Amino acid sequence: MRRMNSFDVVIIGAGSAGFSAAEAARACGASVCLIEKDKLGGECPNWACVPSKALLKCAKVYRSATHAGEFGIVVRRVEYRFDEIMAYKDRVVNRLTGGGEVGMRYEALAKQLGIEVVRGRAVFEDAKTVKILSSSLKRIQGKTFVIATGTSEFIPPIDGLQKTGFWTFKDVMKLKTAPKSLIVLGGGPVGVEFATFFGALGIPTTLLHNGNSILNREDAEIAELATKALRNLGVEVLTNVQILKIGKKAKEKEVTIEIGGSVTPRNETRVAEHILLAAGKRPATDSLGLELLGVKIDEHGSIYTNDRQKSSVANVFAAGDIDGGLQFTHTAHHEGFVAGRNSALVALDKKRGFATRDLRVVPRVTFLEPEVASVGLTQFEVEKQHKEAIVGRFPTSGLGRSLTDTALEGLIKIVAHPQTREVLGGHMIGPSAGEVIHEIALAMNLHATIDNLGVMIHAFPTYSEAVAGAASNWVIE
Repeated sequence: MRRMNSFDVVIIGAGSAGFSAAEAARACGASVCLIEKDKLGGECPNWACVPSKALLKCAKVYRSATHAGEFGIVVRRVEYRFDEIMAYKDRVVNRLTGGGEVGMRYEALAKQLGIEVVRGRAVFEDAKTVKILSSSLKRIQGKTFVIATGTSEFIPPIDGLQKTGFWTFKDVMKLKTAPKSLIVLGGGPVGVEFATFFGALGIPTTLLHNGNSILNREDAEIAELATKALRNLGVEVLTNVQILKIGKKAKEKEVTIEIGGSVTPRNETRVAEHILLAAGKRPATDSLGLELLGVKIDEHGSIYTNDRQKSSVANVFAAGDIDGGLQFTHTAHHEGFVAGRNSALVALDKKRGFATRDLRVVPRVTFLEPEVASVGLTQFEVEKQHKEAIVGRFPTSGLGRSLTDTALEGLIKIVAHPQTREVLGGHMIGPSAGEVIHEIALAMNLHATIDNLGVMIHAFPTYSEAVAGAASNWVIE
């Protein structure tokens, strides 16, 4: 029988990793306490993945309506109402979370599973105890802990940024009126998705990125096509940009930039009503009291974990964005399951049945117009490892489905080992890329070859035909 306020497993953070950990720990028979200072479910359902995709859906419908004439459909007047777009986004979020102050659906699920939910901010006092701020429950003891506090916005040290003011993705989700113009700082997935949303609505949008190309984790050819897609929406995309300072100009904000790097640098300015910061995230490990426990973290604040999601301290586990790995909801769920199961087994003094992290095959999607999706290694990475690569390409514009949809831009690439011919990566930009990429992910999971994909019959007319096309049209590079 457990003591009051004492649990087998205490989980800090109720996002994707934390909730998954709580479910896994309860499935092992452990008593579980889940501590959350904000909304249950974390960023993804409340402020990030789900609401942003709802906004992008609205923008896509608006853009489709403006091009209805291509299909023989006469639309006399096309306009959007920004407040109703935001209301649609709120309805989508509420359907997922259950609405309410913290998320009624998650509250009900926790109650059904027998998970104790405590509201407040947790701070370690020692390896067995956390103090809860903003809660009547002052202290909670645990045999093991799972830290799943996610990330916080990275604020770069740009002259004038703090004084001038800026939005983050959370601020966008609270908007009631559309900005007259916008500058997006950062060309990663968050930056390009919001640039897609505002650009598709016809709002003057500039995206500034300090790297050689946007989406710099993607294959170079795909990233180049993604840049073209943004520009087709009217977004000004500038790369190799160093932001020198930010200030105010009348009622607008002025960003002074250097373009071109060390070759032929030139200084220019861009002016907009608002600035959206999308410069990346930092692990939310500050103010947890980890230094009292001796939990090892890196220079960025990420917690070191092994393949069982255990930290350097025997009874402390970590999962999700906090551990410095891939920052995706789906990997957070996986890591949360591993951490929750293993922390429960340690708390219950079990000697076997431990789970291990497996991130060998992780697909990802960025929701531009059209979508960008990838899995595995890029062509550059395979060539770096093996000196050459088998590369299959197929332009999706040649597909029957693309012609019926007037989707005239797109490319799929499959990258394989130069000797074994095993599929090592897949990359796509085009309609339904996020769905199509999973065929290549499955091939990788099963260690299939590019030839296996090439001979498989695909239904006509579908976007998945591009997989067979790319697998059948390969070269060694």
